[in-house]
Amino acid sequence: MENPIKLSYPAAGVGVLTIARADKLNAIDPETDAAMARALGELELNDQVRCIVITGEGGRAFCAGADIPHMLPHLRSNIALNQDDPQFCGITHRPSTAKPVLAAINGVAFGGGLEVALACDMRIASSTARLGLPEVKVGVLAGGGGCTRLPRHMPTALAAQMILTGEPIDAQRALQAGLVSEVLEPEKLMARAIEIASQVAQRAPLSISACTALLRRLQYEEVEAALREERKAFAKVVQSQDATEGIAAFAERRAPAYQNR
Repeated sequence: MENPIKLSYPAAGVGVLTIARADKLNAIDPETDAAMARALGELELNDQVRCIVITGEGGRAFCAGADIPHMLPHLRSNIALNQDDPQFCGITHRPSTAKPVLAAINGVAFGGGLEVALACDMRIASSTARLGLPEVKVGVLAGGGGCTRLPRHMPTALAAQMILTGEPIDAQRALQAGLVSEVLEPEKLMARAIEIASQVAQRAPLSISACTALLRRLQYEEVEAALREERKAFAKVVQSQDATEGIAAFAERRAPAYQNR
């Protein structure tokens, strides 16, 4: 299998991690999940890299979330075997790197894709981006930090609407809500991402390290209990008959018939 993750170094101090499954809208299967964690670990060990950019291949998607027919059964099996690790893509529950990470959201960021972006230290988006947590549409919930972090990054009423309906918002709405800091035309997104990462890379290393650690208290330490409760809820729901039906309906491209069990 071709490596689903590409690493590049477009400027001094900058490492770019690209999810390279454009034909699948950069959706995450178990192999890509593991590859992304390894890539972040590699960037952490590279002394030449001072700031990391995460993006997706192609112009359609940052990451469409989990590759549902492959990833959700994998997670259900781990939960049934009492081997569940909530960590997703090396970033959602514990950082694989102490270096600051910028999400360059170049298209759809759905489900686990938005959860990856939420776990990043900075986020900018293409004007074509759409962001959402559609898990309720397949009978599960955003158990990789989505339900916990989204209300902490934007107005709670809008976060609740997104979580409970599964409907996405566009880039401008995300900017207005404070979910991203900038919106760029698609052809300008990566240049701006590299520019921001370069600015970070040029700052005093001890200052950047200290600031990143302080910012991550909000991302990890201060929500640790909430993340645990979220995962418990996910484990219960993902093993339900409705989740089985939701996954099957998604794969078969039909409307699900939920039974509340």
